[in-house]
Amino acid sequence: MKKILICYGTRPEYIKIEPIILHELSQWLNIRTLFTGQHKDIGKGTVKPDYSFEMHDCAPNRLNSIISSITGSYCLDQVLEDGFTHVLVQGDTASAFTCALAAFNKGLKVIHLEAGLRTYDKSHPYPEEVYRQCISRIADVHLCATKSNKTNLLREMAQGEIHIVGNTVLDHLQDIPISYNNDVLVTLHRRENHKSIPFWYSQIEDIAQDNPDLNFVFVSHPNPNSRCPLKKGLSNASTVDAMSHSYFIKRVSACRFLISDSGGVQEEASFLKKRVIVCRETTERPEALESFNYLCKKIGDLPEIFNKVKENYIPSSDCPFGDGKSAEKILQVI
Repeated sequence: MKKILICYGTRPEYIKIEPIILHELSQWLNIRTLFTGQHKDIGKGTVKPDYSFEMHDCAPNRLNSIISSITGSYCLDQVLEDGFTHVLVQGDTASAFTCALAAFNKGLKVIHLEAGLRTYDKSHPYPEEVYRQCISRIADVHLCATKSNKTNLLREMAQGEIHIVGNTVLDHLQDIPISYNNDVLVTLHRRENHKSIPFWYSQIEDIAQDNPDLNFVFVSHPNPNSRCPLKKGLSNASTVDAMSHSYFIKRVSACRFLISDSGGVQEEASFLKKRVIVCRETTERPEALESFNYLCKKIGDLPEIFNKVKENYIPSSDCPFGDGKSAEKILQVI
């Protein structure tokens, strides 16, 4: 009899595992949940975790501290002793990597949700690209969103089962009405962008000044390193506090288009028929490039790409990341 521990530690992880746990098919499986405490403010989600940890500052380096907190004092080892046969991790965070490694060290089967994403550049995104590649080396079941994700794993000769199931984040977006107002949503938070975020913001403010017909909405991120106050006091540019996922999706479904460095936004926006200018050197989601997303590698390239998207902001392609029914497919695989 399988006994599965689903682990999560960050807001995006929780959002993407929630459809699996709440799906009616999950009642036929012996599933428990573990919250690692990496993002402390999600401990009171819809799903109350069966196990949860407190995150401690165990090391000067934040990533090492997360890993030490999860594995320290035998806390994760003790949970894994509770009769589990499989551990499911989502994505590419320090929590996902640590829980997968601990399960491997205990001889348990590892299920990797959102497997096979690649940039093959260990610095972009940092540290996620390395974490996701490491998880792929030890996973026994790979749950891929797209065919190209599966191709990456086959090319790397990854061991275990490989299934294409779509992305669970889209399960939240069924039946959401889509419209196009004058808002341009801006979200920047990636670690590799922290030093350049003020320059991205300054460039966007210049663009906002030249486009008074559009409303530029800068969505704050909980990470303080990603916050940058607007300087020009433009009437069509404003900042809003970090918001719940459900409210953010409402804003995305109604906006004109987005400027972002987020991976999840690339998936959600494509399902909601919105274009995204991706402020990154590369993306692990190339399936949506040109049809939905436009990669902006340099700050100086932003005005030209912006004008291109502004003139053609409604995409006609189908979402490449799934149909919004991933949880059912995953539970059938499990």
